[in-house]
Formats: sequence, C-alpha cells, structure tokens
Amino acid sequence: MEKKTVTFIAKMDEFLHSAVSQCVELGVSDDFHIEGIRMDQLAYRPIAEGSLVVLSTSMIESFVEPYLPPGTKMIVAKRMFSYQNLRGMLEIPKGVKVLLVSDTPETAQDNIDLIRAAGLDFDLYPYYPGAEYPKDIEIAVTPGEAEHVPPHIRKVVDIGFRVIDLTTWLAIYTHFDNDNFQKMTMRTLQSLFFITKELNNEIQHAHLLSKYLEAIVNGIEDAVIAFDEEEIIRFVNQKAVDSLNLHGAQIVGEKSLACLPSDFYELFMDCGENEDILVDWANKTYFFRKTHIFMEGRFLGSLLLFRQAVEIEKLEHDYRMRLYNKGLVAKYQFDDIYGESPSFQKVLQIARKIARSNSTVLLLGETGTGKELLAQAIHNASPRRREPFVGVNFAAISESLLESELFGYEEGAFTGARKGGHIGWFELAHKGTIFLDEIGDASGAIQNRLLRVLQERQIMRVGGNKVIPTDIRVIAATNQDLKQMIEEGTFRADLYFRLNILPIHLPPLRKRQEDIPWLVERFIRRYAYDLRRPPFTLSKEAMKAMQEYEWPGNIRELENVIEYLAHVVEEEGYVYQLPFMVDQENGSIEHDECEAVCEQLYEAYSQRGFLAEMVAVLQELKQEGSGRYALGEQLQAQGMEISSQQLRYRLKLLQNDELIQVGKGRQGSKISSKGEQFLRYLNRRNGRGDRHEL
Repeated sequence: MEKKTVTFIAKMDEFLHSAVSQCVELGVSDDFHIEGIRMDQLAYRPIAEGSLVVLSTSMIESFVEPYLPPGTKMIVAKRMFSYQNLRGMLEIPKGVKVLLVSDTPETAQDNIDLIRAAGLDFDLYPYYPGAEYPKDIEIAVTPGEAEHVPPHIRKVVDIGFRVIDLTTWLAIYTHFDNDNFQKMTMRTLQSLFFITKELNNEIQHAHLLSKYLEAIVNGIEDAVIAFDEEEIIRFVNQKAVDSLNLHGAQIVGEKSLACLPSDFYELFMDCGENEDILVDWANKTYFFRKTHIFMEGRFLGSLLLFRQAVEIEKLEHDYRMRLYNKGLVAKYQFDDIYGESPSFQKVLQIARKIARSNSTVLLLGETGTGKELLAQAIHNASPRRREPFVGVNFAAISESLLESELFGYEEGAFTGARKGGHIGWFELAHKGTIFLDEIGDASGAIQNRLLRVLQERQIMRVGGNKVIPTDIRVIAATNQDLKQMIEEGTFRADLYFRLNILPIHLPPLRKRQEDIPWLVERFIRRYAYDLRRPPFTLSKEAMKAMQEYEWPGNIRELENVIEYLAHVVEEEGYVYQLPFMVDQENGSIEHDECEAVCEQLYEAYSQRGFLAEMVAVLQELKQEGSGRYALGEQLQAQGMEISSQQLRYRLKLLQNDELIQVGKGRQGSKISSKGEQFLRYLNRRNGRGDRHEL
C-alpha cells in the first residue's frame, strides 16, 4: 500500500533536520513518507496532493496557505525539550537566576514557558540579541543557539533544539487513521526509561559520593560544621562532635541555636567571613574560620572550621622541623674554624661568648674572610642550635624578588603568586637564626621593613593584613663600610644601630700569614679526597709566595687556588703554577719576573760551566719524558760525556729550580712550563730558532 505523505515546513533548516531525524528515530518514517520544505523553496517545490502539512510555528501559516493544494490539512507542531538534554538543567540549584537565550523574543518566551511547564524552578530571564538582562547572572540555558550567549556568562547549558511532542504525533496518526501510534509511543517511552535509568544511576553515585566526602571530612584534623542559609546544621564531622561533647544528640537537621552550646553559638555568630580569629572557649584557645558557601551565585550557607591553638602550634613546629631537616641547618662548628694568629684567636673568643645570647650580631670583614662560617658556628653554639638556620644573601637576589622571599606573600598578592601564598625566610627562621649576608646591599625599601622587624619582631606578608610574630636571632654581615654609607645617605643610621649591638671584625688573610700553611694543608686534603687523587705538597718557594701574597679574595681565594692546583700538579706545586703568579692570557709568569728569573738561572749555570748540559737535558725532556738511564743514553748519542752521578746532580738542580718535574719509580722526568719558558728565554737571548745551540 502506498505510504501517505507528511510534509514539514519551516523557516530554518534546523527544524526540518530535527523533525526528519525524530521521524527516523521513532519509526514514523516506516509508516509515512516524510518530506521537508523550507519556506523559500515553496515557489518551486510543490506540496504533494493528499499530504498532511506540519508547520514549525503558527507565524508562517498565512505565508504557506497560498501554496497548499485544495483540501490539504495544515497543523502547527507542538514542541518540547528532549529528555536526554534536560540533565544539565537538573544540576542547576533551585531559585538561581538563569538566562534563557534564543534568537527572537517569541522563541525565547516559548522556551521559558516550556521549562516552567516541565516543573523546573528557575528564575528565568529571556534574552535575544540586543535584549537587556541582569548583569549578575552567571548561567545561561539555550536550545542550540549558544552563539547568542553574552560573553561574560560563566556556564552555558545547551539543551539542544526542541523536538515535536507526542500530541503532534498523535494528530498525525489520527489524521491518516493509522493504528501504529502505540508502537511509536513505546519507542518514545524507551527514551524516557533510558533517562530514568541514568538518573537512578546518578542518584546512587551521588549517594556514594556523599558517603565518600563524609569519610574525607571526618578524617581531617579540623572540626567542621556546615550550616544552610537558615542556620540549620547540614553536616558535622566527628572532630566537632568530640570537641563540643555532642555525643548522642540529634544535630543534623536541627537549628544551630537549639543544639550548640549557647556561648559557642555566640562566638560563631561574631566570626566574620574568611577571617581567622583566636577565641577562648571552655578554658581553651581555638582558631576559628567561617566561610560562606555560594553555588552558581546563590548563598547556600556557612562552613565553620575550628581547632585548638595548641594543635596549630604543634603542627607549625613539626612543619618547621621538617624544613630544618631539609637543609635549613648550620653545618659548621667552632671546632671547624682554625686560626693561630692572635687577631683571629681574639675573634673566636668573642664569638664563643656572644653565641650564648639572643642579641643581634654584626660581622664585619672583607669578602672571603669566613663571615658565614662564623655565623653558622655562633648558631650551633647557641640555645637555638636545634632550630632552623636560614641564610639570605642580599647581593644574590634581585630587589623585585627580595621582599616577597624575605617576608612571604599571600595568595593573589601579585601576578604569578603561588596558590595558597608563600612562606618567607623570616617565618622559616622562627625559633632559630636568620643570617643576613651582604646587608649593605639592601635597598632603602627593604631597610625600612628590616628596621620594623628588628624593632617589633613581627612581620607582615606581601599582600597580607595580619601581623605574624617571629622569635628569631639576627646575624648580619657585610664587607662594606656602613658608617661611610650612612654619611653618603645610602644606609639608615637607625638600622645600623639596631644591627651593631654585638660587632665582630674579621681580619683579612694578609694579616693572618701564620694561618696560611694550615689552611693550605686542610684544603689540599679536601680536594685530594674529592678528586680521588693522592695529596700533594708545595715547594718552599711556592709556600713563601702564598704567604707573601696580598689575598684580596681572602680565604675564598686561597681555597680556589688550592682547588686549581689539585687539578694541575703532580706531587709538588711550584711557584710558576700558582694562578696569581700566572699571566691570564698565555699561562706564563709575568714577563718582567720571567726575564729576571731566567737571567739568574742563565748566569748560575754559566758560572758552573754546565749550561750546555742543562739545556740539552731540557730539550730532550721537552721532546719526551724520560727516566735517568734513558736520558743518559740520549745525551751520549749527542756526544755529551756525562756520568750517571753527574746527571743525577744536574737533574736535582733542575728540579730545585722548578724547571723539571721528577716522577717516582719508572715515571721518569718531564720538563715543566717554567723549563719551557727558560728555553724560550735562551732562544730570545741568542736570536735563534726553537732549539738553543751553544
């Protein structure tokens, strides 16, 4: 039997596509021939004779009538939202303001009427391009027209295009006297059953999630009470029950005033939003924090968290001890510091005495004199030795970062601030010692804040509004002349007098010459161990040069020199190998000094009559290192008659003059860089090539 025709007519393709898709999904296309015609196509696409015309809206009825064949019946489709697309709206809280977005005022109002008819209780506002609406709305619902949603809306629920409802399908089947409507109805109900099943699964999942969250909240350390907007208790964890002694009482679902202790209730009511306050209740001190709960812009109640202050203090102490164990420690003791010179012994005596106090210490001395080493020793000899030691170098941190690192900052204090804020160095040093190195490099703004910390022993984080007390000892250090800086106006006089309570002047290394051999030996052992090599020694000339050197970099420079020697010397270090005696560009000693030394050697060897033999030995060793016996054979091959005893004596002289290096056993001898310089000197003196010939 030939199928009857149902013709859908609309302004837009969206309705036609939706209607045809629904016909296929519900099996309507099995019972009828389905056509879809857009209004602007009616002029060249005639409507089939005997078909039933279904319009998308009554507004196009007068436009379609002239194109209808005689006797053609026309109905207007009733619309509804798809069940499957309503879930997003079910998640919107009751009473929240919602923007209903569509393309025209008529469709926007139609959709609002459908939502209200479905029993969804929203405070709906129609919106279409150009319409006015309350600016505090954060949620929008739209039937597939998200492109019209205002840009500031935070959440968009797209419920898709409306579909044709059951009454329209009933009218279609009734018009053609087709009894398959019940079959089509069952398919519609299958879709509803599917949604019901999914909602049931979500209810079960929400129940499990509620139990899961309840277990989490019961496991946290704070006592927690949640109130709704009418101050009815909706949740209370076990810690709150124990703290308020509410065992056995019915709490959840009751008014807070009726079931909480009256004096506790008054404290809760006096607590401001997001404000940490200390309160005394039941002979104990508590931290209170109350937070208002908002969802989708609507106030839903308050959350109170409280805990005894002693628990917070213990947690803070444990946290600081973990930081202490992570490296905020002073490594050096007074036993690690050595000095035989009277000036340095006096420094150590003073430092040991003042270590026992809590007064501020100011360490003064040139760069590299060991100020941080002494600061750590003072901390480890003080009553604070088991607490953190925090070192801050003002010259190593940019001014833009220094303030936030010193004092910490609150969340959102500036662009890039960490979530949750950041604890500063002064807080980290609580109960311990903070070492302010290179204090002379502090800017004027930092000096102002440091002065307040030293006066009040309190800090305030960047972006914060709370004063945080700190119990710290301050040790400051500088290599600058602070008195001169005060005269120049670059350092605050009042800050200087706050720092200069217990001053200690560290002497430079050039005034501690008797300590240099011990320091050299100590550094040699350290770097020999680090490099997995045997320790080495310094020649008398090299040690003398070390003691006569001015050491502008003091102990730090001395340590660098020994580290360099540990890489380049074999068994003994010589003067020419000392970095401060070496020209930076060509690796040779200074030209004038080289000429003078080489001239002395030349004269000495010439007077003894064996200059040629010395030169021959150096030239052979320059080609290749050799043992004494092999070297004797090489010299005899050149026609030089020299005994083993004579050769041994020549080699000893060359070694003493640092022109060669003599290895142990079979290692043989090899020319040193000073020996090569001596050969070059002879070549310059004689105006010849690379080899010196007599």
